[in-house]
Amino acid sequence: MRIAIDGSAANDPDAHRCLDSILDRIDDGWHVWDLTDYRDVEAIRESTWLNDPGRQGVKIEELLVASTKLGAWNLAPHGRRLRVTAAPQAPDELVAAQALRLAQEPLTILVENRESDGAFLRRVVMELDQPLRRLWDLPTRPIQFDSLGGKGQMAQQVRNRTREPRPARLVAVVDSDREGKNDQPSRDARALRRACQSEGLSCWILAKREAENYLTRGLLSARPDTGAEHRHRVAAWDRLTDDQKNYFDMNNGLSENPSESERVLYANLPKDDRAILANGFGPNVHRCWTIQEITAADELRARGQGDLERGIALILEAV
Repeated sequence: MRIAIDGSAANDPDAHRCLDSILDRIDDGWHVWDLTDYRDVEAIRESTWLNDPGRQGVKIEELLVASTKLGAWNLAPHGRRLRVTAAPQAPDELVAAQALRLAQEPLTILVENRESDGAFLRRVVMELDQPLRRLWDLPTRPIQFDSLGGKGQMAQQVRNRTREPRPARLVAVVDSDREGKNDQPSRDARALRRACQSEGLSCWILAKREAENYLTRGLLSARPDTGAEHRHRVAAWDRLTDDQKNYFDMNNGLSENPSESERVLYANLPKDDRAILANGFGPNVHRCWTIQEITAADELRARGQGDLERGIALILEAV
């Protein structure tokens, strides 16, 4: 987060220890001290927090100088701004004790499946947003995944996490389960979005059917321990139109009882391609996200059709 500290908090002796601990998290790299308002800099310099004998004045001054220089050019990847004040008057303002609890809480990315969805998100961030990747890779783990084994419970999990009287640090990411471009997201995905909206949290419903629909030809082709059948399947997949790729069930293939959307979408699929794509790429196709031997950034941008950048932006709003 971008944490601003105003003079009312810095001159409150009861807040000093909380402010010290907030600075520890900033020093760890979890957050940045937002000093883009020069009035905050002057207020901190004159505050009892910095100037009281026996306190951490030297450390505060050093971080104040470093943060002032950082704020002059870049506060990325942090998008969420929090102001620490003795008299909160806005949703993004908290007293020091509440701000500390929020600052010490890792950002949780709530997903349906921690393994497959986690691999997808890590790869997207690794390839497409270096500042966020550096934060993600910190050994103190300022970003973590949580999952419940099914999207049906995700909306309730959001409600459970927001019962405390303070803002939560959470972003939800969920498959749309759409079977065609004119379909709505699933009922569970829509319920999750409503739960997040009611709490002011970001919710990324994938534009495509599921995370595996963002896989690129390069990553699919590089899947280890595969033979000619897999190569033929990748070639058949590559002959699909963009819409067909977007809503193809990558794990299970073509349904034996297709919905109307699926029937229309694959009506003109050649017989040979239909046969080889019938069973999909199997339940472990998500492991293609972990292949490190190739760079996939350009292909991901093309395959993502803007949705990956949209998702990253939603995550950055909460970081």
